[in-house]
Amino acid sequence: MSAVDLLLRATGERLAARIAARVAEQGVSGAEAALMRVLFEGGPAAPSLAAERLGVSRGAVSRLADALRAKRLVVRARMPGGDRRMQTLALTGAGALLMPALLAAAAEETAAMLSPLSSAERAQLAALLGRVVAGRTKSPAGTAP
Repeated sequence: MSAVDLLLRATGERLAARIAARVAEQGVSGAEAALMRVLFEGGPAAPSLAAERLGVSRGAVSRLADALRAKRLVVRARMPGGDRRMQTLALTGAGALLMPALLAAAAEETAAMLSPLSSAERAQLAALLGRVVAGRTKSPAGTAP
């Protein structure tokens, strides 16, 4: 492993742990909060689409959705006009009301973690990470898949 690999992993793991601890104060796990964010930002979605957006299996999304349903933060519904077996996930009113607190907790933990950096360094980091993420979504030929 390279130094960059180790630093990226450590940074991601540390930030994820800090955010998970904060959102746990609101009664959800970090993974549950991630699914809620996908639904908050993108609207109702099929479990397969949510899994793709999160980079996890459909089974993982199903388990997260079941936990969030038990907390009355997410509902499953049939897809309109589609196959009756096809379902969509959506935030409940309570889930939508909880999102500002979850998003604020994530933003506060990110800011705290990046506080050793100057404003210019944070902007540079954001630009570099943006390039890395954009490159990940391209095919080897450099065109979008």
